[in-house]
Amino acid sequence: MGKGTMRLRDGDCPAHNPPRRGRSPLALIALVVAAAGVSAQQARPETAAATSGDPVKGREHFIAYQCAYCHGTEGQGGQPAVGPRIARVSRSADSFIAYVRKPSGRMSAYSEASIPDVVLRDVYAYLRSLPQAKPATEIPLLDQLRKPGGR
Repeated sequence: MGKGTMRLRDGDCPAHNPPRRGRSPLALIALVVAAAGVSAQQARPETAAATSGDPVKGREHFIAYQCAYCHGTEGQGGQPAVGPRIARVSRSADSFIAYVRKPSGRMSAYSEASIPDVVLRDVYAYLRSLPQAKPATEIPLLDQLRKPGGR
């Protein structure tokens, strides 16, 4: 497969699927946050071989497999209720791969034939290599908006 060639067929990007009626964006966000919390509680120790991945290749895969379309180029999240923040989430590599294979919420499932485990381990390494997000109080504009009458 050449650079820029995509094999995604299982579920395509959720941004291309029509929105489901009857679900509020807040409910979807809550679902993603709850799933991340549950998986963090269920995380088990992994061997170095199980978590190894190349963050440089991972960034290339993240862009090539169009993950950035929904989740942003740095995993910071995209449009509300479409692509939540996935950088630095409390999830093991195995849990991350399991979620990509069988997600909840609006994300489509992707089989190993669509995105191989080795690629997902690289993507996971990339996402784990990113710096932790700053709290809103350390970002002047966001801190200003949090205060009463902050516009």
